[in-house]
Amino acid sequence: MRYHLNSSWMCGCVVLALAVPAASAPAVAEEAGQWFGRAVLVTLSNKSVKLEDRADHTVSVTEFDGAVFNADGKPFLDKARYQVVDLTDVGNSSGGHKTFTEADGSKVFAKYVLKDVKPKEFRGTFEFTGGTGKYAGITGRGEYHVVQVSDTAVWDELRGEYKIPSTVGSSRPDPAK
Repeated sequence: MRYHLNSSWMCGCVVLALAVPAASAPAVAEEAGQWFGRAVLVTLSNKSVKLEDRADHTVSVTEFDGAVFNADGKPFLDKARYQVVDLTDVGNSSGGHKTFTEADGSKVFAKYVLKDVKPKEFRGTFEFTGGTGKYAGITGRGEYHVVQVSDTAVWDELRGEYKIPSTVGSSRPDPAK
């Protein structure tokens, strides 16, 4: 028995064979690593209110804006916008929220707690609480060290670890594409 192969049918099979592997490309594996970020921030606004319930009781909200780069030269949060909202209740607590935004619009969110204050130096811990885009589902934690450079500028060093879940079943895009 002799078969006659239609060239257009063969061409279609080749195209299909080439297309199927691309459509079923493996998902991006979980990403994890260490991070050393260096940043500079400037004060955008500061609102303080003195309360009368006890001596020297002040509550304040301060907004900072700046940039962070990856001091190890890695792509994670390198050359990203860095925004901080600091919430301080003098004598009770101090902490706030950090937002990192990369050029592609992906964001990382963190909360932080102040642990140690010395003249013009502040140390504490932070925890990644989530993200968007390629950072959806991020977790991790670390420590920060802020040095007040002037009345309106601070230098921030952040060291920590992070984990970004794989894209299987998530909306995080494949960075290889």
